[in-house]
Amino acid sequence: MNRIIKHIPNILTVLRMAAVPVFFVLMRDNLITAATWVFLLAEFTDVLDGIIARKFNLITPFGKIADPVADKMMQLTALFMLSRMDMIPRIIPFLVLFKELFLLISGLYLIRKKFDMSSKWFGKLTSVLFFVAIMMAFLGVPREITDVMLWICVGMAVFASIMYARNYFNQVGKKPFS
Repeated sequence: MNRIIKHIPNILTVLRMAAVPVFFVLMRDNLITAATWVFLLAEFTDVLDGIIARKFNLITPFGKIADPVADKMMQLTALFMLSRMDMIPRIIPFLVLFKELFLLISGLYLIRKKFDMSSKWFGKLTSVLFFVAIMMAFLGVPREITDVMLWICVGMAVFASIMYARNYFNQVGKKPFS
């Protein structure tokens, strides 16, 4: 397989990371339409790199870590910028950041111990729901509806955190949630 083709999923992930500061500047400058397109393009590359990596067995250790990091960078930036513009509740990005820091710290420990830190269905579903909620805010869906969707997302994030914590404790030999 061509050397460049072999790295397409990781290249897309790095491009997604590079899109974060572009998105930030567009949001800061109140260029919402352009920022929305950058956000959509980033989310599209996320789906595309996942499909390519799985279909052609191009999953790499770098991709396993960088892909979710790129996703979280974009989603957290979107949430903080939407909050700054009073388009979503101000507490939402802080709750999501807290959850991500919890997962990052436990994930780094598990990676060092050679445990499984792969994404699970509940984490992927939460990410998709956040994408939908963020797009609702961008598209001007009434704030009441967007807020309800975001609180559902926060609930899913709490559920995902509990499930990841359960996975964590099961792997290190303690079972507080059994």
